[in-house]
Amino acid sequence: MPASANGSRRLAAALLLAALLFSGCGNSYYRGPVTDHFDGAKFFNPWDPMPGRFIEFLKWRLSADRAPWPDSVPVTPALPPQRVDGDELRVTSVGHATLLLQTSGLNILTDPIWSERASPFGFAGPSRVAQPGVRFEDLPPIDLVLVSHNHYDHLDLPTLKRLHEAFNPLVLTPLGNDAIIREAVPGMRLQALDWRQGMDIAPGVRVSLEPMQHWSARGLFDRMEALWGAFVIDAPGGPVYFLADAGYAKALSEEVLTKYGSPRLSLIPVGAYEPRWFMAYNHMNPEEAVQTFLDLGGRHAVGTQYEVFAMADEGYDDPRRDLGAALQRHGVDPSRFLLPKPGEWFTLPAR
Repeated sequence: MPASANGSRRLAAALLLAALLFSGCGNSYYRGPVTDHFDGAKFFNPWDPMPGRFIEFLKWRLSADRAPWPDSVPVTPALPPQRVDGDELRVTSVGHATLLLQTSGLNILTDPIWSERASPFGFAGPSRVAQPGVRFEDLPPIDLVLVSHNHYDHLDLPTLKRLHEAFNPLVLTPLGNDAIIREAVPGMRLQALDWRQGMDIAPGVRVSLEPMQHWSARGLFDRMEALWGAFVIDAPGGPVYFLADAGYAKALSEEVLTKYGSPRLSLIPVGAYEPRWFMAYNHMNPEEAVQTFLDLGGRHAVGTQYEVFAMADEGYDDPRRDLGAALQRHGVDPSRFLLPKPGEWFTLPAR
């Protein structure tokens, strides 16, 4: 890559970091009783605490040498049906961690982002190379939105505001994230959950928040003040597990397997994994994604967090290549772990 391009990228990263210094100042999202994962001020992962690596984060952001990504790729948007009744599950890839899940007459979005950048600012931060796989104006009525944590590529306030104005959906999110959303989108219907709490959404459909190995921050002074989590949609056709954005943690997969049985479908992140010296705790790589799939019983999975936003140092094609190699090593049929392009969709029968 030309030196000028690297220099421009590092300057943009420096500007973004400077701006982030102030974007989280003064935030206080949640206060409550001490638990096994909350010390009264900050959340943590009790099974494997996150190392304090702020200096390493700065080093990575200012010296990252990202492998090639295209400026844009073609997308053919899907036109989803208004509803899918019964036990059938229709899954439409919007892109990154955003999927439209349709089953039991419900329309559910995971970590929705229709913005051009995964960033608090319009001048810096990762920009889209693939447009959303469903145009916003073609969305069916959205009943439920799942927001897993507060990183900008998962909690996108402009998109949540649009969804509120268009559909007034219910938003489920871990503790503390409701404060962020409520300030930006007054009147949004919100329910904050702690780990292992759930809520009945419709007859026979319950959504629960389960632990995941990750962290949170909107700026540099609000680290770990809001909780992060994975969702289980326990519906008549079988549970759907949305792992969102996570490091590999076998014990958590075993807990889900024990509580819900093998998920009908697991949504597992496969991107944003390089360099491993920095990313390993927070983001699983494709090899670990396949192992997670197997830990969960190996039924069906769909990957997330690839080929839309360049969030780390791996190249555009690397997650698809590395996942294919990992599936082959483990003897897994590729049709059981899909990486759809934005706009592609598939259906699953009941478990």
